[in-house]
Amino acid sequence: MSQLNRDKTLALAAIFQAAGLAAELAKTGKSHPEAEAFLRRSSLVLDTDDINKIYPDARGLEQGLMWLEGCLMEQGRSLAQAGEIVRLGLGIVQVEKHLVRSPDVQNNLRQRLETVARQQQFNPDMSDSELAQALGSVYVDTLGSLQFRVQLRGNAQHLQAAGMAERIRAILLAGVRAAWLWRRLGGRRWHLIFTRSQILTEIREIAKTV
Repeated sequence: MSQLNRDKTLALAAIFQAAGLAAELAKTGKSHPEAEAFLRRSSLVLDTDDINKIYPDARGLEQGLMWLEGCLMEQGRSLAQAGEIVRLGLGIVQVEKHLVRSPDVQNNLRQRLETVARQQQFNPDMSDSELAQALGSVYVDTLGSLQFRVQLRGNAQHLQAAGMAERIRAILLAGVRAAWLWRRLGGRRWHLIFTRSQILTEIREIAKTV
């Protein structure tokens, strides 16, 4: 297992973790809080493509690795569930593609994330919900202005619950950060089709170390 392939697989797992968490929240109103928090923190790691700085513990992406493996194998979940996670994952990748073409949005996004990072630095006791609210606002004001937007399907009651929109947007923001990294490492959408076996091998090798 090369380091580059390992890093690409972890970045892809982060995309699928964001997709899976967003799908769960939209459908059930519940997800995996630790996996959510891990992704949120990654959004504030700027100026590096070092996977170990962005995702310092691969165990934080365990859920994403499981979802990615399940979607590639189409086992362990219904095709409808796997299809929804894949749809959202590819949607996140598409948002990142539009972001790359929008330097003004990139600059605004960076400035907003730097502001949130400073707020967190000055307020180390910032709660997870406060961070989610701040990052959700960043998503609306930056990525929300792009032509393409991720469309969620779920239970209206859960989607309209207090704080839910911010949680989901914060997760999607982290997913776009992961997609940015994945592309920088050489990741492409067609890899999901033509290098499926290689990705599955990488997932299983990573699983031995976490």
